[in-house]
Amino acid sequence: MESWDTNQLPERDQFPFWREVLCQAYTALDPTTEADGRFSGTVTAQRVADFNVTTIRSVRQEIFRNESQIRKDPSSVYFLNLQIAGECRMVQDGREALIRPGDFSIVDSTRPYLNDYCSDEWEQYSIRIPRELLNPLLKAPNKATAVRISSGAGGMQSVAVDFIQSLTKNASTIAGREEKIGRSLIDIVALAIGATEEVNETGRANARQALRSAIIGHIEANVADPTMTPLRVASHFGMSCRYLHKTLEDSGKSFSKLLLERRLDICASELRERGDSISTIGLRWGFNDLSHFSRTFRQRFGVSPREYRAMGAKTLNTR
Repeated sequence: MESWDTNQLPERDQFPFWREVLCQAYTALDPTTEADGRFSGTVTAQRVADFNVTTIRSVRQEIFRNESQIRKDPSSVYFLNLQIAGECRMVQDGREALIRPGDFSIVDSTRPYLNDYCSDEWEQYSIRIPRELLNPLLKAPNKATAVRISSGAGGMQSVAVDFIQSLTKNASTIAGREEKIGRSLIDIVALAIGATEEVNETGRANARQALRSAIIGHIEANVADPTMTPLRVASHFGMSCRYLHKTLEDSGKSFSKLLLERRLDICASELRERGDSISTIGLRWGFNDLSHFSRTFRQRFGVSPREYRAMGAKTLNTR
């Protein structure tokens, strides 16, 4: 993993360094800012198969790629930018997309574009995708750039957003699976933006697998939410409850079992590491019936929560 941080430099050197960072981490770009003096920006980058996966945080600015930058660095890639915080106006080919948290859009490095970061503070996940991999999968590549794709739209758009978030957060832990995940990424992005008929047929298997992973990831990320139900999760992904349960079948576990096991695992971790009472921990993770908590905990770990905590304390005392 590579990382860059302007905050480690003297104020006068921060924005010139930022220009170098953007060119090194992405492609030849021309950032401009109205800020005087101090300029804050960080980038972390991780290679995943043919893709460069980055997290970028900074302040209000405009970033141009014009003809002179294209001549300087004629790279042939798409940049997929998923907004995490703040807003960005992405402009290319006479179109513009204002993306907010949970939205993404793509731009093509072979033609001029503008990313106008409208917020004083913002954060994005940005993935550099080789053009030769994604372009053949798109039904209308010349109409795919600067188009807003939103998790709120449901269906494949929601799946794509969740998949990109999961990939970026876990990029450093997927050794050995890079090629498979990369293939899934371009299929899912194409399906969300507008894929060819062939991809609509062949890419569905990858999409179903990614959808299942996205659902499981969503359950794990929201395990503390006491209102989480199959209906709410199905609504998030723009599907019926029946299709949600069918999608999870291949994981070998039902929605309720996935949720229960994840909550029990977190409770076990907190019993080892926190001094809160057993009832407090159980209630925190959705177990309003403490006898049910104790019974299901024993079924999963072979001992009661009280016995589990005592065993953890003995282990710690013998270290």
